[in-house]
This record gives sequence, structure tokens and C-alpha cells, in this order.
Amino acid sequence: MKTDRRAFLRTLATAAGAVILVPAVSACGGATTTPDTSTGMSPIPKARPDGWDPMAFNRARGNAGAIPDTYLDDINGPDGDAQHLGKHLPWLPQLDANLVPAGFIAIMWGDPDVGHARHPNAPRTDDNPEGHWYNWIRIRKATDDDATELESTYTDWPGTGDDDTGAYAVFGGGDLTDDSGKNTIYLAALPDDVQSGDRVRIHAHCLTHGEYVDFVNIP
Repeated sequence: MKTDRRAFLRTLATAAGAVILVPAVSACGGATTTPDTSTGMSPIPKARPDGWDPMAFNRARGNAGAIPDTYLDDINGPDGDAQHLGKHLPWLPQLDANLVPAGFIAIMWGDPDVGHARHPNAPRTDDNPEGHWYNWIRIRKATDDDATELESTYTDWPGTGDDDTGAYAVFGGGDLTDDSGKNTIYLAALPDDVQSGDRVRIHAHCLTHGEYVDFVNIP
């Protein structure tokens, strides 16, 4: 299945509108996971609550430990919503459906259409040995009922590791590293019980700035 998926992604590599970087992705997706609900952090809701406010939730959970102390002044500052919290919230770019492998979803971070800063990505360097990208994304159907959660992993950027279950694409084509990596699309595995029209919960971890949670609707 891994060979078949790799071959399929190669056929998309020169498609107009996006460039797919070929990972070692299993067609079966990732492993089921349980979200971290460490003491002091707000429990992560399974379904989107009435009146859901992702800024308020992620700020409160961040101040309780989900976001590094070095970033708290930024998220709590006067431009914390648009420039820092909003920059880390997921949104779904409009892409030709043929550019996204079956069983995956294309995610970007920081929707400029709602005034959020676009999330950059950066490789590991001597000055920044950790790098700056999302190293895991966990997705489950947004329901209070039991549901499978899949984790997609990204152990490097701009490439991916041999055992990673996620992949990258480039919004609009070009090189993944152009414009500080802001055009990076994350291809993440969807659980089998998710269909078009469903809402999913996305819980993801930025190496530099911690964990963030939000809900999106699958087109």
C-alpha cells in the first residue's frame, strides 16, 4: 500500500496549482491517539461546543501550559489574536480535488481572508536547531460519540522522514521554501469515518509555539 500511495503522489508532482512532495505514506493512515489533557489544561472538547471561541480556548489552554512561556507575551498582547493565535489555527485552502490524495485533507495555518497572519515554516539550522513547523496533526470526527483519531507526523521540513504519515504540498506551485514557507500545505490523514460535509477536530503541535485546537468542516 505504501508503494501504491507513493506512485500516486508522483503522478501529482507536476500538476498545476500545487506541487506534492513524495513521502513514505501508508494508505492505511496513522495510529489512533489520545489527546494530551495534562493537569491544568482545559480538556479538549470532542465536538465543537455552542459558542466555540478558538481564540479564548487556545489562549486559556496556552497559558495553562500548552504554549511555551516564551510565547505567552505574544498571545496575550494587543495583536495576539491575528498575529499569533490566529496564525496557528487551521484553514482549508481551495484546491482541485485531484491534487489531494484520497483519505487526506489539505491544511494551512493562519487564514489571511479573516485577517490572520500566515504561518511560516523553517528548517533546522545551527541558529535554530529545532526548526519551525507542525510536527504532528491529530484529526477526529467532531462528535461526542466514540471516534477514531489519526495522527499524521512530520519529522522534518521541507522534507519528511521515512516513517512519517503526513506529506507536504505547495499552494500555487513553486518551491516549498519560498516566502518563508508560508505556502506550505500539510496533507494529513483523515479517519475512515469522516465524509464530505462532516466537521472534524484538528489538534496540532507547532515545534516552536505549542499546541492548538480548532474545528473545520470537510468540503
